[in-house]
Amino acid sequence: MKQPSIMSPPVALIAAVVLAVILTGRAVDATVASTCKEAAASDVRVSLQLCLSQLSSQRGAADADAWGLAKVASLAGVNNAALAADDVKTLLAGNPSLPMKQALAKCDTAYSEAAVAFAQASDEINGRSYATGKKKLEEALAQAQQCNAAFGTHGVTLPQPLAQHTVDSIQIAIIAEAITGLIK
Repeated sequence: MKQPSIMSPPVALIAAVVLAVILTGRAVDATVASTCKEAAASDVRVSLQLCLSQLSSQRGAADADAWGLAKVASLAGVNNAALAADDVKTLLAGNPSLPMKQALAKCDTAYSEAAVAFAQASDEINGRSYATGKKKLEEALAQAQQCNAAFGTHGVTLPQPLAQHTVDSIQIAIIAEAITGLIK
């Protein structure tokens, strides 16, 4: 009769580590996914797809609870506002028309203020001052919307990639605010 094969200790250890990594990865994805789903259920303006893509790609999101994910989302807003500000500077360097230059100047100011508001929101959430954090996120949202409105006011089209950064900034502010509302 054959003896049942027993894995050697190193093989068993490797198998256990691989299994733990797989299970941990699923749990992490489940945390981000479940938080984004809850945020989307709590606020119809939340894009579930953008929430998942933004939070999954951010450092610190994998191990975060709702509190941590609210901070991560706020910091993603800081990064996005900085990218938008860089786009504004690039567009201004291209010698745009006067109406475009005026709209871009308003966006430059708006995104500087949006970045500060997102950073302050993260600080407030970190300090567990959720109501103040949500107000800062509303300020960031309003600044991104002001950039968008500046183009309509001056009768020019919001150019890419600034247009996408504006959509993302608005959505990130909404997502961060919805996640902050989930913190118990």
